[in-house]
Amino acid sequence: LVTYIAVSSGLIRFNKFLIHKGRFPYPMALTTVHLLTSLVLCLVLYAVRPSIFPGVASTQGQHMRILGRCIPIALCFAVALYTSNQAYMYCSVAFLQFM
Repeated sequence: LVTYIAVSSGLIRFNKFLIHKGRFPYPMALTTVHLLTSLVLCLVLYAVRPSIFPGVASTQGQHMRILGRCIPIALCFAVALYTSNQAYMYCSVAFLQFM
């Protein structure tokens, strides 16, 4: 629990430092890099060790149906991530940690 709080606090402070008008005021680019990195790392992990994804085998032949259910959730997550990155430009670190 202490490690989670410390890492979370450090990440919030770093993002607040990074997303500043004089440094990198592009929350959409940061969100895109975040999501693409997650996608690539998940695909690499699946290619290397598919055994840690046991649920994938049970979805054979249902990929479009699964995709139709996951896309709205993924879009909501992307919008939430973008708006939280946008908040770094306007909110204090204390308020961001409270969120």
